[in-house]
Amino acid sequence: MPGAVVVRTPTIRCSTLVAVEATRSGPGVGTDVGTGGASLDNQEGPRGRRRRWWPRWWAALIAIVLIATAVAMVTDPSLVRRVTTSSGNGAARLTTYGGGLAPPISLPDLANPSQVLTLAQLRGRPVLVNFWASWCVPCRKEMPVLEAAYRRIHGRVAFLGVDTNDTRGAALSFLRQTGVTYPSVYDPHGTAAITYGLFGLPTTVFVAPNGRMIERHVGELSPGALSAGIYRLVHSASK
Repeated sequence: MPGAVVVRTPTIRCSTLVAVEATRSGPGVGTDVGTGGASLDNQEGPRGRRRRWWPRWWAALIAIVLIATAVAMVTDPSLVRRVTTSSGNGAARLTTYGGGLAPPISLPDLANPSQVLTLAQLRGRPVLVNFWASWCVPCRKEMPVLEAAYRRIHGRVAFLGVDTNDTRGAALSFLRQTGVTYPSVYDPHGTAAITYGLFGLPTTVFVAPNGRMIERHVGELSPGALSAGIYRLVHSASK
């Protein structure tokens, strides 16, 4: 799934998210072609019949469990978070809605290491937290979009970048190239990413003024998806 870089703890590696595709097995093996006979694997009898029906019994059981789980998820929304997927520009993305309190962030300012920035300092304001890295290819496309939104709504929503598993020099050069001016903290060991349970970069977390995570988006945000997320974030402040 292009548009996201997989995070693996304790290190973060550059990879793409992929979907799991079920595959069917090929033709049966063990038949002696042209001899007029068959191998032992194809012999009938009680043991052969058990071997043939056993996989089908397991398949039926798995299907029943999956159907029951799906019905439970539909009838009781509390069992699962709402998940939506969308695609655009050839990229697949994942957004989850709802969540608990945002874990604390307290890290040195990327541009000014002597200063520590915290998420708690922004409590009472809607906050957009974006996890990124200079080696993240989708981040290079996404961050100018974030900067444009930051300039457009400056003051209404606080922006905080989290540079993850990176070097300071490369990160500062990356910010200059992308034109980003909102503050970013420096997290060279990816501790915040681990705390937030991230599995891909970029990841954007929308935090309500009361500190609760209302939305988390894995993968590159399009301008439309970003605007929609900010709209929900701003209106969450009035609820």
